[in-house]
Amino acid sequence: MLCEKCGGTGFVSKEDGSVERCECLFGKEEINRALKIPRRFWKAELENYDVENSSEGEAYKEALIFCAEFDPSQGRGITFVGTPGVGKTHLAVGMLKRIYREKGVKGKFFDTKDLIYKLKVLIEEGGTARAIKSILNCPLVVLDDLGSERLSEWQRELISYIISYRYNNLKSTIITTNFSLCGEEREDRRIRKTVEGINLPKSLMSERLGPGTVSRIYEMTKVVYITGRDRRKI
Repeated sequence: MLCEKCGGTGFVSKEDGSVERCECLFGKEEINRALKIPRRFWKAELENYDVENSSEGEAYKEALIFCAEFDPSQGRGITFVGTPGVGKTHLAVGMLKRIYREKGVKGKFFDTKDLIYKLKVLIEEGGTARAIKSILNCPLVVLDDLGSERLSEWQRELISYIISYRYNNLKSTIITTNFSLCGEEREDRRIRKTVEGINLPKSLMSERLGPGTVSRIYEMTKVVYITGRDRRKI
């Protein structure tokens, strides 16, 4: 598939009339840096995601479908829910890379805890606007480990604002979380059937972000539950 940015030429035009090397020619390290992927996950690809059970197989299939059908104008997203160590971040990173290579869409990876800390520092320094824009308007964002820690009121409002903005403006978002979306008022028969037999996280996302934000996550993403062993444990 030809790169949508350069049409396969390897070069793109700049506003000043000059040309520069297209990012599709970047090596693996350059791609990881461009997408803000943490070094621990530089080797993560969809191709090397290890499927150990049917739940992980279903999640892998959904990841492939999402990448193949990805259209930044549609605002579709996906949320991976599962206990720690089942490979949620691996899948999210692999999707981010594949969409970049095959669709020419440059997304960004954000560890939610790190994001909150950096925004706090920027707020204290008075330089929030530019940092916020980078996550609000990016065509594809990974919010990793959403809900991993208790938030202060302003932190919850900040995360809720980011999700609400991306929801309203059809910006695609990939979310990973250890917090269950089941048990919410919006839980429907499809969700209940999907999670039958799966060992779901006991904590609820609504307890961290509130039911309104969870409702938007349901509508803007497809929720995929994953169960399996903790791969981080030897």
